[in-house]
Amino acid sequence: MIELPRQAKGDRPIYLGDKTTANLLSILLALAGEVVVLRERLDSVERVVSEDDSLKAKVDAYRPSREVEKERDAWRAQFLDIVLRPLKQDYEDLESQSGSKGYDAAIEIVTAVD
Repeated sequence: MIELPRQAKGDRPIYLGDKTTANLLSILLALAGEVVVLRERLDSVERVVSEDDSLKAKVDAYRPSREVEKERDAWRAQFLDIVLRPLKQDYEDLESQSGSKGYDAAIEIVTAVD
């Protein structure tokens, strides 16, 4: 399972002029890192499988059970938590800023022009 990193305290630095662009860059880099690792692992699997035709046929024929599907769903949810962490942190910041003021106050914060 993926272990989520602890949440850093304080404001994140903004390198690209605005928070939205910084968030998109963070998401993109998280996805890029995952793609690199996935590509290397898949390359390893493909090289091992190509050495054994019966193993290749088993991989091609594999259909996951409900338990495996549930495990994959849980992994996918954790993965999305990691990738979308910048947006989640912004949302949590807005919630804490609005305090007991509620939804309308949060909307005002989000739509306020800097």
